[in-house]
Amino acid sequence: MHDFRVHSYYTQPPMEPSTRTISVTGQGTLYVKPDTVIITIGIRTEHASALEALSENAKRANAMIQALQTIGILHEDIDTSSFSIYPKYTYTNHTAVLAGYEVEHMFDITVKDVKMVGAIYETAVANGANIARQLQFKLANEQPHYQQALAMAVKNAREKAFVLAHTLQLPLHDVPIEIKEQSNSFTLSPPRTIVLAEGAAPPIQTQEIVITAVVHAAFAY
Repeated sequence: MHDFRVHSYYTQPPMEPSTRTISVTGQGTLYVKPDTVIITIGIRTEHASALEALSENAKRANAMIQALQTIGILHEDIDTSSFSIYPKYTYTNHTAVLAGYEVEHMFDITVKDVKMVGAIYETAVANGANIARQLQFKLANEQPHYQQALAMAVKNAREKAFVLAHTLQLPLHDVPIEIKEQSNSFTLSPPRTIVLAEGAAPPIQTQEIVITAVVHAAFAY
């Protein structure tokens, strides 16, 4: 992700305060298909005994991991994202009564072939997974795409400046005296919890990643 700090580049020595300038904002935007997906999926188990809930959760988690490895997911691409054990209570006459325990083990699965996402959900559900959270579409290397968007933004700023200069019949210099870069890439949607049942893995439609570069440029005339 790019930050929002402003970077200034001087293409020639700063001009005298009396120099007349045209200031414009240029923008370049690319729509890129992701090449990496991070799936957050896991197992939730409940039992009157914390030990039994933990044992059942571990059994299902191991089965899920082994099944994912059989379809090509590497061990190093499966990471625990969270693990919790907490009690569950019922209330009788305003009195809390311990009803059992819930164990939840969530995993982040890095998928380097986006076409496999549906198969991964299907395999995970068939082997013990019953809850999923966020799905992140990413680029393994965002920089080449951002640099292309940045070049488009500079070109867009120059075109705007020349339109203004031509309209006002001003002798605009071809090279800007200053360029300020302000950039951003993309924002993920808020995580959404999906409860999964066997045989009900959802079809996944690939989302495009929007990469945008913005520059502020000043041209002398």
